[in-house]
Amino acid sequence: MATMYFRATSLAVSSRAIHYSSQQSSNILKLQEQISSGIRVSRSSDDPVAYQRITALQSQRMTLQTSDYIITDAETKLNIGVSQLREIHSLMTSARQLAQSGVQATSDAERQALAVEAEGVLARLEQLANAQQSGQYLFGGSRYTEPPFAFARPTTPGGTLETNYKGASQVSSVVIGPGTKADVFHPGTDIFYQNQRAATVLYGKSGAQTGTGTDTLIGRATLQVRHTGTVFAAGSGIATGTSSLGGDTILGPAGRHRIEVIDTSGTGAFGTVSLNGGPAVPFDNSQTNLEVSGRNGERIYVNTTAITAGFSGTIDITANGTLSVDGGATTTAIDFSANQIIRDGNSGKMATIDSTNITFTGDDYLEFPGTANVFQAVFELVQDLKTTRDLDDSQLAETLGRKLGELDRLSDKVILNVGIQSTTLQGLEQLKFRNQDLNVEAETLQSNLQSTNLSEAIMRLQNEMTLQQYTYTVASQILSQRLLDFLQ
Repeated sequence: MATMYFRATSLAVSSRAIHYSSQQSSNILKLQEQISSGIRVSRSSDDPVAYQRITALQSQRMTLQTSDYIITDAETKLNIGVSQLREIHSLMTSARQLAQSGVQATSDAERQALAVEAEGVLARLEQLANAQQSGQYLFGGSRYTEPPFAFARPTTPGGTLETNYKGASQVSSVVIGPGTKADVFHPGTDIFYQNQRAATVLYGKSGAQTGTGTDTLIGRATLQVRHTGTVFAAGSGIATGTSSLGGDTILGPAGRHRIEVIDTSGTGAFGTVSLNGGPAVPFDNSQTNLEVSGRNGERIYVNTTAITAGFSGTIDITANGTLSVDGGATTTAIDFSANQIIRDGNSGKMATIDSTNITFTGDDYLEFPGTANVFQAVFELVQDLKTTRDLDDSQLAETLGRKLGELDRLSDKVILNVGIQSTTLQGLEQLKFRNQDLNVEAETLQSNLQSTNLSEAIMRLQNEMTLQQYTYTVASQILSQRLLDFLQ
């Protein structure tokens, strides 16, 4: 069989030369781009395996950068919160010092001056309670877009500051990364409130005492003890005077109070009348509103126009009344029992009063230790320093002493939250350093994969350029020989 020979034509040589030259030109341009930009892999076709790894590292770095931004924002908020809490703690310390000075004060003028300082402390505390950062309130928990606290001064005498917390009871957290979060905005109730109710305290002269039930009123309240009617046992002819309803100051079941009537005229025309062994008051049968006082200052008004002729003796009195803790808006009839529930019509909260020994009308003062929040405690301190209640020096010292204890407990709670948030800040700082280390590591790996090795690239460029030049030379020589063959 004859052997076949394939003869390379000029067209084939030219095509091959153009193909290799184009491939070499592409490689040269790519290497020149890598050298000038410093980037070896910019697209998947440059190095598919390296490009996939580079993309993963870029995604990791973006996640770390996002985490770093979230951490920085959380740190800013927490730093401001800690700063505000430190100022609140400082104000609480000032309030405590004012309470201590109030115990040691020897004059009303001195206490009034202390009250002015305490009012300044309270005003600043109310401002800080609604502190915010970039429109976000620091002490509203997860509801941080509106002011968490609203304050209203009491509308009834002896009451406490109304503090309406409108924030959330849940903490507001930010997600730092998978399985990692940080508490940023804490509920104001966790910071400024206490729940260590102690035994209710009652100051007063009515004879009322605290009952044995569980009270729900907080802070303070004034127990108004009022007279509603006087009834005399039959026989003497004496009756209530025209001012009795609003003027009598006695209270009690039949027999607790007695009035003695002596008709010295024998006809009921005149004689004497006395209350509870007090001074005898002359009367005649023309008097419709005679004031009679007892030996302890109690008072009734009587009508002596119908005294029974010749009556001389002692008559039992029944004096009814009411109790109120909301300024008289809601009243409860006194039944002289051991545990009467008295409700505040505004809040629905209640106190239990032992009314067994109530004897006189007046205003008594209730305190509910361990229930006031930071703002109420300082408000009550202001009221004590202003001596707005009828307390003697001993009672005032006692209530200021209790206020010192409350301020201490509330101050401790504030500083505890400083510690909690400071610990969170330390954790964020450590996490931030870790993220920075990871980011540097990822950046280094990415750079190693993506960056151009200049010495290697330059050598390869030189090789490609030499090879291209060789291609041009060889192709030129072959084509020149073919032309000479054709001419011969």
